[in-house]
Amino acid sequence: MPKNLTVTLSDMEYEILKQIKVVEGEDGDKLRNLLRLYISTIPGLKSSEYALKRVENKEEIDSLLRDVWAAYELTDNPTETWKEDKIDKLTSDLVEINVLVKTGEKQFIPTSKFRNLYKMLLHDIATESKEMDEYSAACIATIQLLKEFSGGTLEKETIRDGTILLNEGWLFAYATAMKKAREFMRTKKLFPEPEEAAAEIS
Repeated sequence: MPKNLTVTLSDMEYEILKQIKVVEGEDGDKLRNLLRLYISTIPGLKSSEYALKRVENKEEIDSLLRDVWAAYELTDNPTETWKEDKIDKLTSDLVEINVLVKTGEKQFIPTSKFRNLYKMLLHDIATESKEMDEYSAACIATIQLLKEFSGGTLEKETIRDGTILLNEGWLFAYATAMKKAREFMRTKKLFPEPEEAAAEIS
């Protein structure tokens, strides 16, 4: 639910706000856009810092992961059962925290910042635990980034649904590519053994 906030600025602060050219809008709208700009420029954590947070928040992340997979027990693609207003609210929330960017009428894609951090985390999480499947690693990466991008303000249901929406819409493709690459490395050889090469030549 939108919140109305009254902010008292000094004359100097207000003049500075009006002169900020990188932020569009007037008065309160400019403050709102300034917040969005700030969120979009927050640097991502280092790989090791994300790893430490995964250890510290393991119970919460595991609980959220169970919630995500519980939704898949009912259907192969939970988003197909969602009503339009739920998807609209969810995409709006994700745009607010710079996870999605609008590209057209009801068309969105993950921001480059989110996508790049996601690929880093997917690799890290999948290599931390060889027993974890690629799709669970993808969900954990998305869960962790949603928590970070929102500053811990998203409710569990929103993180669950956001994870499903992002992965089904865009991000599971990376997990699928990783799964295929791993299967290739397990079953194929890029170069034949010397004995095999000799046999092929003869």
